[in-house]
Amino acid sequence: MTTPDGAAERPPTSERTSITMPVDLADFARKRAGGNLSAYLANLVADDRRRAVVWERLAEHGYQGGLAPTEEGRQRARHRLDQHRAKRAGGSGQRAA
Repeated sequence: MTTPDGAAERPPTSERTSITMPVDLADFARKRAGGNLSAYLANLVADDRRRAVVWERLAEHGYQGGLAPTEEGRQRARHRLDQHRAKRAGGSGQRAA
């Protein structure tokens, strides 16, 4: 499609919407947003979408049922990675020959 002046129309990159939430959550979100509530909420939704895509990809590759990722498993993995990072930071980084 084109505009009346002949320029190509671009699809909208954002949409105005209205949401309803409990007052205490709205107050919390406004404080966390630092003045840009729309960007704060959009980032939360984008993070949630990225997580959903990762979990979908894992399921496509057989990580289902007992192998499905869980929040508990994620926390255990994060803990192990943090321990490994701390161990590496405490060492000299040099290996014996």
